[in-house]
Amino acid sequence: MSGGKGGSKTTGIEIPQYIEDASKANLALADKLSNIGYTPYYGPDVAAMSPMQQASMQGTDQMAGAFGMPTTGGQQYMPEPTTFAGGVQGYSSAPLFEQAQMNLQQYRPAQAQYMDSFFMNPQTGAAGENAAPLGSAQSFTPTAQTQFSPLGVTATPLPQSGRGKG
Repeated sequence: MSGGKGGSKTTGIEIPQYIEDASKANLALADKLSNIGYTPYYGPDVAAMSPMQQASMQGTDQMAGAFGMPTTGGQQYMPEPTTFAGGVQGYSSAPLFEQAQMNLQQYRPAQAQYMDSFFMNPQTGAAGENAAPLGSAQSFTPTAQTQFSPLGVTATPLPQSGRGKG
């Protein structure tokens, strides 16, 4: 038997320039967006009952009372709703969120300050001291190990083959 010499085979994938440019632009935008931080919603989370719904509840209460059944006695179990722009009435979780933020700052000030340091100041727009530098992704250069799975491109070098046995 005779053996042949094994060789080496190197493969590579060239990433098209438009994909490289798009990935750099997307990563730069992601860096900028990551500095925003959590943006709470201050509008109504749950709608308040309409006047027709309230009248229906009162009618049901009166009917139950006419038959000697327990009633609410006109008592409401929900706080007064907030009236928002356009006359919409509802309930918002924003006050609870604000209270949780104040509690964190009061009882764990260093932790709150550190967490805030990763994001921009929502009043001034100044970047936090630990925020990612804007545009830092511009220096990103794909390598052979870079995985572009959302685009269906995977670039992984194959192992070098050694000499054959023989």
